[in-house]
Amino acid sequence: MVTRATNLAALLLLFALPSQGTVTGTVRGVVSDKQGNPLEGVTVTISQVQYSAVKYVLKTNKKGEYFQIGLAPDYYRIKAEKDGFLPFSTEKRVAMQVVTEVDIVLEKGQYFVGGKSPGEDDYKQGLQLYQEGKYEDSVQALLRAIEKEPFEPIYKNNLGVVYTKMGKYDEAIDAYAKMLEIQPQSYTANKMLGELYGVKKEYDKAKSFYKKAAELSPDDPDAFFNLGACSMNLQDYAAAREAFSKAISIKPDFAAAYYQLGMLLVNQNETEEAVKNLEKFLELAPGHPNAAVAKQLIEFLKK
Repeated sequence: MVTRATNLAALLLLFALPSQGTVTGTVRGVVSDKQGNPLEGVTVTISQVQYSAVKYVLKTNKKGEYFQIGLAPDYYRIKAEKDGFLPFSTEKRVAMQVVTEVDIVLEKGQYFVGGKSPGEDDYKQGLQLYQEGKYEDSVQALLRAIEKEPFEPIYKNNLGVVYTKMGKYDEAIDAYAKMLEIQPQSYTANKMLGELYGVKKEYDKAKSFYKKAAELSPDDPDAFFNLGACSMNLQDYAAAREAFSKAISIKPDFAAAYYQLGMLLVNQNETEEAVKNLEKFLELAPGHPNAAVAKQLIEFLKK
């Protein structure tokens, strides 16, 4: 089974540079007012949640449309701003070779779009200090950014990353919980809270956040894989089986999910299904560290 340490290591890669592969995704949509009228000249900012120094700033056309290609597969924050309207922010998963539709409705209100955001300089400094391994200083820079822009969820996300790197899990949990207060439908915040409660072995709490993450991103196989792993820790084998099966249905070449499902079925004495899943795992990942265990189990089960 994938260990919590492995999951945490993956969590800490949030500040890594995005993939430079050629296979990318697209985001497009229409921004309108509450009466359905398209809004021209809306500033749409598309930022990677996990490394938000990578961002794209667009303007809607006369039809209220915006369009961005060349996005590395990841989770993105999409923010729309226009003078005289309240800003809107959401989080969406962008997949390879998929057009993600994000239509936005803005409500009139007292808001004016400025130039640089108040906390941007402190935030960028926080990123740089993190890269330099100066974690305490990074925290202080991010806290300054948050003080200047308390309703910016990405600042809190990356504060949680730094606290996690420092092993300050309670502080990280607090940062992500506050991120959820601002953006309740954030997959990232729910997933990270699941990771952190898993590290603390509070699996009941972890499962509730993993479940919410899967609901928010039903096309993400990793969301269901995490839910399955957490359910295994709770010995809720029916839920784990359902989650791993869902991950495989979304991503038929998800080797790790076949392995986990195979191991679960071994424990459930479903020999034929266990062998089938373990053989599929070996077909997909013959060089995986767990390949030797899978081969031994298959030989034993076929006797």
